[in-house]
Amino acid sequence: MQLSSNQRFLKYGAFLFNFIVLIVGPTLLALSLRVLFDPEFTHLFFQDGNYYAGHILVAIGALMTVVGILGCIGTLAENSCLLWMFFASMGVFLIAEITGGVLIYHQQNELQNDVHNSIRVAVERHYGNDVTDSLKLDVIQEGWKCCGTTGYKSWSRSEYGKRPMSRDFIATGATYVVPKSCCIDQSSTDCDRVSFLEGIRGEDQSKVLYQEGCGKKLVEAISTYARYTFVTITIVAIVQIVAMILTALFAVAIRRGDASRFTSRQGLNSSYASAPMLSNSFLFSSAESTDTKRHFNVSSSSVSASRSSLNLEPVIVSKGSSLV
Repeated sequence: MQLSSNQRFLKYGAFLFNFIVLIVGPTLLALSLRVLFDPEFTHLFFQDGNYYAGHILVAIGALMTVVGILGCIGTLAENSCLLWMFFASMGVFLIAEITGGVLIYHQQNELQNDVHNSIRVAVERHYGNDVTDSLKLDVIQEGWKCCGTTGYKSWSRSEYGKRPMSRDFIATGATYVVPKSCCIDQSSTDCDRVSFLEGIRGEDQSKVLYQEGCGKKLVEAISTYARYTFVTITIVAIVQIVAMILTALFAVAIRRGDASRFTSRQGLNSSYASAPMLSNSFLFSSAESTDTKRHFNVSSSSVSASRSSLNLEPVIVSKGSSLV
């Protein structure tokens, strides 16, 4: 199809934004898989083993990739059916993104409280008693470079920190121990001292242990990720809206072009169909005129023959003479 300058602008503009959507799809898929399988993020976003949100994000990323491919193919092939499929899918994704953004905004404080409480319970009760929670907390403390709920002193209120409490241990002035995952350098002798041998006395441990608590750090991380999520959703929504507008306009232009081509083809076919009728009419009129001419010639010859047979001659009658 021969495109005008405006149609070419719509085509390449739609292809550009459809290609951006195609890039966003795999990116979202990769981030969703990271959040779903990375222990640092798994404990942060999925409480009590509820991974439904992660699976939904993976599905959206995969579907957006497929839809982006359809949009690019439809634009290059100038296929209005694929373009309208892309338009409808983008509308569904846009509604889902807006709904998700609203839910994140309203549940942000609840998520922060849940994460803080889960860290506190893991530190005070589960560490050392539950293998799964112990491994998760070690991963969080090592990955986020934090210790305890509000700091390394949180371990003084934990069941794990009080375990080595014996008379000899108390006599040395130690009050509690901390896991090795709280140490800045886990291979140092100071880490062995505070985590197993002597425990923590009262001196400053800022050079040995992480000072910041995991509860506070993860809450701040959730706030940061929430802001990034809002910005990302806004940018993606703008890209999707522009892609939908350009795609719809290009699809309409394709449909109009097909309609005009169909109309011109129909008119050409009707002209071809009427050509034999015109030629037959022309032949019929020519034959009719020939017959008329022949009939006129015959009539003229008949009149001439009649005149000759009658031998009509002009008669001159003088004035005053009479016909007898």
